[in-house]
Order: sequence, then structure tokens, then C-alpha cells
Amino acid sequence: MTSATGGTTLRLNRVAMRLRRKSEGPAPVRRILVGTDRSETATRAVRWAAQMADVYGAELIVCQSVRDGMDKLTTQRDLAEYAEEVVGPGARALAAQGNDPARVMVELAKEEDVDVIVVGSVGMSGRKEFLLENVPNRVSHNASCTVVIVQTRADGGKR
Repeated sequence: MTSATGGTTLRLNRVAMRLRRKSEGPAPVRRILVGTDRSETATRAVRWAAQMADVYGAELIVCQSVRDGMDKLTTQRDLAEYAEEVVGPGARALAAQGNDPARVMVELAKEEDVDVIVVGSVGMSGRKEFLLENVPNRVSHNASCTVVIVQTRADGGKR
């Protein structure tokens, strides 16, 4: 467009952009993985994960690492019984070989195309925690999916 002074005037149309969510909403939660050593505190995390799976209609995978010297088949059987007792028949139990529970959970999450990993805030302590570092922290830093750390201390986290 040319102005009365002979210069060129650019006419900028105001463009309104509206960002829309996709009709399906946020990313679906189809598969949830929760790690356990079958301790009292880990059981709290398993129950929490089961409630989350119910809310989202997601598959629940309860996993346990099988350390060197442990029998994987026995662990798998015991884990399946534990999962059924704690959350019912809908959960899938999965025992996986590995001495590092954090690494086992991260690798299983990739293999199983998991959307969310649930871990308890309380795990190993003392020398084991020092040697292997904090499991929830390592899972949250290394997983490629969402990680939920559930407060599992008996006193609700109060010190």
C-alpha cells in the first residue's frame, strides 16, 4: 500500500491464534509400573499405584528386581501372589534380573512402553543407599517417562 507521502505502508493484519488442546486431552496413561521389594513401605506405593491405575483405567505392572543369587522363577511366583493379595487379580507381576533396582525399573519402563513409574520415597537406607544411591532419585533422573514419588514413610514424612 502506498501512502500520501509516497512511502510504502505495510498493513499488518492482527492475527489471533488460539491454541487448542487435542480433543483427547492430556497424554493418556495406559500403563503404570511400580517397583517393590514387598516391604511395608513399598506396599504403600503399590496400593497408591493401583488407585492411580483405577482412575486412569491403566494397566498396572508390579515389578521387582531379582538380584544375583535369587531364583527368578520363585521371585516371579511370589511376586504374582503378592500383587494379587495387595491389589487384586488385575495387576501383572514382572520379576526382572538385576542388582540395581533403579536401573531395572528404568529399563522395564522402556521395554514395556510405560507412561508412569511409581516409586516409594522410602527404600534402601544406610550403606546400601550410599553404595547404590537413592533409588527414587535415580529413577526420576533416568526415566524417559513421568515418575511419581509417593510418600511411603509410616509417619507420613514427618521428621
